[in-house]
Amino acid sequence: MTWRIVDITEPGRYLHTERKSLVVLDNKQELGRIPLRDIQAIITHSYYGTYSHGLLFKLAECNIPLVVCNEKHLPVALLVPTANHYLQSGRIQAQASVAKPIKKRIWKELVKAKIREQSRTLNGINLPASKFLLNLEKKVRSGDPNNVEAQAARYYWKKLFGLNFHRDRHIPGINAHLNYGYTILRSALARAVISAGLSPSLGVGHINSRNNFCLVDDLLEPFRPLVDRVVWQNRNSWSEDISKESKEILAGLMQRTLILASGETDLFRAMVLVVNSLISVFENSEKKLELPLKIEFAN
Repeated sequence: MTWRIVDITEPGRYLHTERKSLVVLDNKQELGRIPLRDIQAIITHSYYGTYSHGLLFKLAECNIPLVVCNEKHLPVALLVPTANHYLQSGRIQAQASVAKPIKKRIWKELVKAKIREQSRTLNGINLPASKFLLNLEKKVRSGDPNNVEAQAARYYWKKLFGLNFHRDRHIPGINAHLNYGYTILRSALARAVISAGLSPSLGVGHINSRNNFCLVDDLLEPFRPLVDRVVWQNRNSWSEDISKESKEILAGLMQRTLILASGETDLFRAMVLVVNSLISVFENSEKKLELPLKIEFAN
């Protein structure tokens, strides 16, 4: 299936549904329509727009996230269904009651995978500094009590984008493009988590009480370098605010193929496999979280 990210930037758009399709209007003039079955997520950046109740109902029914972003392309709201899986109650109970040592072990595996992918990112652009990150990966303990993840991040960003770069979600240019790319992946992961009957708010590493998507952000960590690599490749031309072309490139991440040990699959399917593995861990504490050994796109 070809997943499509629908990005609404211009103000004044009216979105509704007709014959199982999303319809976008401007001053009562139809701009286009897309079958709901083809939509991965809808992302809106405009300050004002209109959504029919029927559309919101259909999005929830089809498990399609509606992501509302601010001017920095950061998600400030995410509409997702409250229930969409016949095993949801039991799975959320298992998720909520999982022992703390198991949560710490899962977080350790996610952090190690993230640092490993950061190292592979640097190695892919011929930066020998990637060896330093691999050494940091070996130091990650259960629950990451020494916050090795943050140590790796500080080192990684300086090597990837230069000594003057610092990761700030409120700065335009490279940071804004990173924000947008992560939002694409975050919406897809939210869909995978909720479709599996898990609660997105019950995380293992992220425990911010004001974040309703802690688990989504946990599982997102190893996939972030996919966005980093694309932004690095376009760093010289993506120094200003996000353009239509850069949005298309970043949204296209969800249509690309990943190389896994079991073969090639699309990015969303790879996310689903990780979520299903997490369910097995929650329901059987002796199982280990299965993450791709390498998270990279096929050529």
